[in-house]
Amino acid sequence: MDSLLRDLKFSVRSLLKHPGFTAVVVLTLALGIGANTTIFSTVDALILHPFSFPNQDRLVVVWEQNRAVGNVRGAVAPGNFIEWRDQNQVCEQLVAIQQKSFDVSSGSHPERFPGYGVTLGFFEALGVKAAQGRTLLPEDTEPGREQVVVIKHSFWQQHLGADPGIVGKTINLNRKQFTVVGVMPADFNYPYNGGEMWTPLVFDRDEQKERGDHYLRVIGLLKPLISVIQAQSGLQAIAQRAQQQFPVTNSGRDASVVTLTDDAVRGARTGVPILMGAVVFVLLIACANVANLLLVRAASRQRETAVRLALGARRSNLIRQALTESALLGLLGGALGLLISIWAIAALARGIPEGFSKFIPGWGHLGINFTVLAFTFGLSMLAGMVAGLAPIWHSTRTNLNESLKAGGRSDSGTSSHNRLRSVLVVSEVALSLLLLIGAGLMVRSFVEMLRADLGIRPDNVLALQISLPEETYEDKSKQLAFYDQLQTRVRSLPGVVKVGAVNIVPFSSGNQSSNFQIIGRPPFTQGQEPDAQIRVATPEYFEAIGTALRRGRLFNAQDEANAARVILINEAFARRFLPDQEPIGQRLNFGGSEKETQEIIGVVADVKNDDLDEVVDPIAYSPYAQNVRLSMNLVVRATQNPTRLASAVRSEVQALDPNLPVSNIKPVRQMIDERISAKRLMTYILGVFALIALLLASVGIYGVMSYAVTQRTREIGVRMALGAQAGDVLKLVIKNGMTMALVGVAIGLAGAYALTRLLANLLFKVTPTDVVTFAAVSISLIVVALIACYVPARRATKVDPLVALRYE
Repeated sequence: MDSLLRDLKFSVRSLLKHPGFTAVVVLTLALGIGANTTIFSTVDALILHPFSFPNQDRLVVVWEQNRAVGNVRGAVAPGNFIEWRDQNQVCEQLVAIQQKSFDVSSGSHPERFPGYGVTLGFFEALGVKAAQGRTLLPEDTEPGREQVVVIKHSFWQQHLGADPGIVGKTINLNRKQFTVVGVMPADFNYPYNGGEMWTPLVFDRDEQKERGDHYLRVIGLLKPLISVIQAQSGLQAIAQRAQQQFPVTNSGRDASVVTLTDDAVRGARTGVPILMGAVVFVLLIACANVANLLLVRAASRQRETAVRLALGARRSNLIRQALTESALLGLLGGALGLLISIWAIAALARGIPEGFSKFIPGWGHLGINFTVLAFTFGLSMLAGMVAGLAPIWHSTRTNLNESLKAGGRSDSGTSSHNRLRSVLVVSEVALSLLLLIGAGLMVRSFVEMLRADLGIRPDNVLALQISLPEETYEDKSKQLAFYDQLQTRVRSLPGVVKVGAVNIVPFSSGNQSSNFQIIGRPPFTQGQEPDAQIRVATPEYFEAIGTALRRGRLFNAQDEANAARVILINEAFARRFLPDQEPIGQRLNFGGSEKETQEIIGVVADVKNDDLDEVVDPIAYSPYAQNVRLSMNLVVRATQNPTRLASAVRSEVQALDPNLPVSNIKPVRQMIDERISAKRLMTYILGVFALIALLLASVGIYGVMSYAVTQRTREIGVRMALGAQAGDVLKLVIKNGMTMALVGVAIGLAGAYALTRLLANLLFKVTPTDVVTFAAVSISLIVVALIACYVPARRATKVDPLVALRYE
């Protein structure tokens, strides 16, 4: 123990004597450890283990699929679900979930919250119990007893005052009294759609036979030892029997089974390998940099080692001291890396808007994974110890006389050490170039994405959702009158330019589609009918949202309920289904009956619906007066910041119906920012990693060249004494450094050409081998390397020949 303490004190004194070296090594280790801990902890929380359900390995999601029309993840019809549930032999539980909305009457004005109707066994399948009270029981599905609700923990805290006696009390939902029977644990959040409550889902006789209306999400708990493939086979057999029994509704429809985790993270997996590769590169660069610095330091202490051995020091003592010094550097780097990781994870959490993060599985338990931290820390420590130990071991095996003789001339170390240092520098440059090119491509792609034509003008536009209760607005004329009056009232507000309404606002994550036939053409094969997105809009909506008319006309006041039925299509619809034809005047049938036939009167611009880089789907717009809906989104174009109108618009809604809630009030620009926040964050992360890699590479080049200049002081002095000019010395040193840098750039370019193809699915209007990015990044890295070589080279030109020779 005494010897260990002595070694520790010696190491502390040694590191304090060289604060620059110590700071660079500790910071390098910290950046590598912190970056890796942050990314791998995030991947573990969001991708590998997004859920913490006891039965997670056996949980699956079951979708309907129709591969003939490209639908592999479709909602399930009630009749099909009931058949799957009752006839399958592979699932212990099979339950259905229906997205719902609940109007909560409390406080000064009603509020709307998302929630779910769930069939019996939902909570049991997930393996969770209520924190207070209970979950749903069979008697909760009996007629007259189904008005019970299980609430989310955050809803209980924020909207019910964390009432400890809430179980058994009633709350007003959708103008009915529901009894609260349970409060879920704070970490329970499924499905990940922001829902706040769960009520029993009971199908009436008509719904039990319904196979044409698809709106359910289905999850299952597999029986023990049943695989996903076996479950797929079992449910497909049931679906195939239904195809034969119900060809009109089920032709081509099959069942698709995937694990709950795979379904939840399907979109996120694309970018994960890129981030993981980038962070591994950062760790490798950090380890190479630390190894290089320790090699340089150990080589410069070669004579000191020889003197200590000559004075009787044991080889084991020197090795133990080297290990102690490396371990101390590792501990300091690990501690700082932990702090960096804590800060970085907090920054990640702030990087995704709260309104969007609640839809990300695993976001609630995002934090440091200490297993990952220990592994990264151990790897960095190992690299440091090997790099610090190797020269000491070599020094203790060399001839002491030769080392002491050479010590006065400050030789540059063995050729093997020089080659190793050069290889490490070349590796750092190559890996840095790979990261920089990857980040450059992502940045260019993101810029192109921001420049993309959205099909709308989102600035100064406010959107809000209103859903009329059917029991109060059962008559369609009442629904039409309400929205007409509301638009008139809002239009008169100061600062309002245009007002319209639509059933689904772009970037609101909404979807509604329908099959159709083109009148005058042979009908599509049953089960293979194409579908298009359906939008219902008022005449002024297109001006309010900023969507341009390409040909024909927009809706007007004459397109009323009793007028000839008309429809608008977008450019994607015309390109796909009416190529090389005049779309105006063509007739479509979306409903199957003759009265549903609609004439195309205009073509509007393509509008992005979910993401900036998406391929726009065919969309058909129907006038609201001919397709009245209970739920609509008001779209208000203002002269300035639209959030200032929010309270005034809400007041106009309350003036027409005091019990009507308004939800999802936000500027359209904010909705877009939320949708692209994940891509923006990934681009920022890659950019930060690339800058870290560039910094580490430049430090590595600088460190090696500085050491080389120091070790070649006598040689430089002799050259200058024999007539060499400062420019000659400058060229000599820069040439040595730039040779390593250029070799690294060449290797990096070859690697980037091969590896950037993995980014193809993440890029928008940028090719993986974009010449501009490759050239700009290469030149930038060469310039940085030149600066890193120039500083020690400039110092070499200041060597006084007399001082250098006298020193020797």
